[in-house]
Amino acid sequence: MLFQNRCILGILVLTLALAACGRTVGKENAGESAIPIRVQKPDRVRRPLLVAASGTVEATQTADLGFQVPGRIARVFVEEGQAVRKGQVIAELDAADYQFGLQASEGQAAAAQASLDKAQAGTRVEEVEQARAAYEKAENEYQRYRRLYERKSMAPVDFGKVEAAYRAAKAQYEMAQNGARKEDRAAADATVRQTQAQVEVSRKRISDTRLVSPIKGIVARRSIDPGEIVSAGLPVFSIVDLQPARVRVGIPEGDIGRMRVGQRARVTVPALGGSEFLGTVILVGVAADPNSRTFSAKIEVANPDLRLKAGMIAEASVEGSGMVDAVVIPGEAIVHDAQGSTLVYVYYPDRKRVHGRRVETVAVRDRGVEISSGLSGEELVVVAGQHKLREGSLVEVMP
Repeated sequence: MLFQNRCILGILVLTLALAACGRTVGKENAGESAIPIRVQKPDRVRRPLLVAASGTVEATQTADLGFQVPGRIARVFVEEGQAVRKGQVIAELDAADYQFGLQASEGQAAAAQASLDKAQAGTRVEEVEQARAAYEKAENEYQRYRRLYERKSMAPVDFGKVEAAYRAAKAQYEMAQNGARKEDRAAADATVRQTQAQVEVSRKRISDTRLVSPIKGIVARRSIDPGEIVSAGLPVFSIVDLQPARVRVGIPEGDIGRMRVGQRARVTVPALGGSEFLGTVILVGVAADPNSRTFSAKIEVANPDLRLKAGMIAEASVEGSGMVDAVVIPGEAIVHDAQGSTLVYVYYPDRKRVHGRRVETVAVRDRGVEISSGLSGEELVVVAGQHKLREGSLVEVMP
């Protein structure tokens, strides 16, 4: 009997304590207004396996330009940062000396052509007649003096002179009749070709005094001014084509098997505030760098407004072969605490309160932000009203 009375007394005390506690909690809740929120479960999606890599932005084409002939700079038509088109003249040398060289070459070519024309045309009629008259005169003298020589009336030395003059006149007449020899005509023709080639060389030198851009692009470097003397072959301009741009990245050996030409990639550039660019893999290397043990890959990225500059550091996320499960939440669910950490508020229905949970993000997707850690995918994440919340806030879920 005494035991039963004690039990009843204990139950009464416990009941009174619970009632008092309930009144206290009720008073606390009564003084706290619930914050309206909306919640949503994260999406679970399957996406391609991502391969992360770092690299630098490069130009599609780079042309380092220099004059092919030496000379003094006469004019420069472009500045650094200026866009140029293919075939545009960007600088010129003083071409006066090369003009004089062309005139001399043309004069030599004209003289050679005249000699060839003379050789091909043969001896003129007047020249043949002159040679014939000289030959007949020499022959008459030869016959007359030969008779004297035969009668011993003329010294052999004197007769030798007459005979030599006769033979020379005869040879001149025969040459006049036959015209230039074949080898003489061939020599004249070769001289013409040689002088014509020299004319073309002189013309090319004049053309080479104009520096022309071989590609379209932007002037990345200019190192000359009018009046300077430059040597042949010295690079004085650098032209880069950044439309589109290319990002060269290093792929770890463990991920190179997942890389294929044509795969999509997302490129982030810290220097541009983390701006993201879409690209396509256009090259996958076949040999690893002996120092870093990484394979080179190139990603082509559209760059119509030229925001990407050669040499910028870039982070790439390439959609490799294979699929993985991913947790995705709306971007508006992401908030940052006072320390700058990324977190989301998770709703607990049994307590009608929310608590912050730190998460790590991978990338922005079409359907939201992908979470790599911090969420399992079964939580109720606050997607509206989260900027009014603090740790442990009382909330009311709106439909």
